[in-house]
Amino acid sequence: MKRASLFGAIIAAAMATAHGAWSQAVPPGATAANPNDGAALVATVNGTEIHRSDIEQFYHSLPPQIQQIPIDQIFSKLVDRYVDQKLIGDAARKEGIGERPEVKQQIALLTESVLNQAYVTDRIRQQVTDARLHEEYQKAVALEPKREEVRARHILVKTKEEAAAVIAELKAGGDFAEIAKKKSSDPSGRGGGDLGFFTREQMVPAFSEAAFKLKPGEYTAEPVQTQFGWHVIKVEERRVAGARKYEDMVDDLRQTLSEKAYEGVVGELRAKAKVVIVGASKIQPLQ
Repeated sequence: MKRASLFGAIIAAAMATAHGAWSQAVPPGATAANPNDGAALVATVNGTEIHRSDIEQFYHSLPPQIQQIPIDQIFSKLVDRYVDQKLIGDAARKEGIGERPEVKQQIALLTESVLNQAYVTDRIRQQVTDARLHEEYQKAVALEPKREEVRARHILVKTKEEAAAVIAELKAGGDFAEIAKKKSSDPSGRGGGDLGFFTREQMVPAFSEAAFKLKPGEYTAEPVQTQFGWHVIKVEERRVAGARKYEDMVDDLRQTLSEKAYEGVVGELRAKAKVVIVGASKIQPLQ
């Protein structure tokens, strides 16, 4: 196997049984009593100590698809690769590669990128708090459209006379669900006529108009006609629905607030700075 193939090694390790990953990574003389301790020594390279925290940081710098694999499942491979990088880096320094102008430029860009990310992350963390997320959730919920729903049962028969007979049976103390099972021609009859929750728009107008006039526990005193036949309707519950749960919205809210925070950070810095872009009049704006 080529040692340069990091992803191949990691994926291969993930497919294998995660047996003894930690013990394989711990060098002789190191303490493995607490493998989750960031200060735990995992290797040395020409006298330089490598700790678990170094490997964890390296792991979190890898692509998301690699980070989907639990760290302890590929720990020994990560240590192996980190040692490779340390050896190569030391060799590059000895040869003076770090003094090359183009390499210095790349290092400067990477340093700037790391500083950018750390600074923005800190500022966003200060602004996008749990309290702020809950506050934004309440605002969003207030703006979301609400809809009234009822949960109802019905008994469908062919004629008005049959529907009237059903109503008479209910008035005499009959159980709605049991009558639906025996007499309703609708498939819902097998479940006691239960239609679940629905909005006004989900049913034909005549049916909805009758159902939404009822209180929980009430049934229609007169048969209701639709193109399907004659109905007797009973409402079991009423509710106002439409507002999503906090858990369903929090990721979107965090993303929106983070973007606003970033724009605020950049805007604040630009307002305090003197920025001159040479040849700005010749730069074509993005379409």
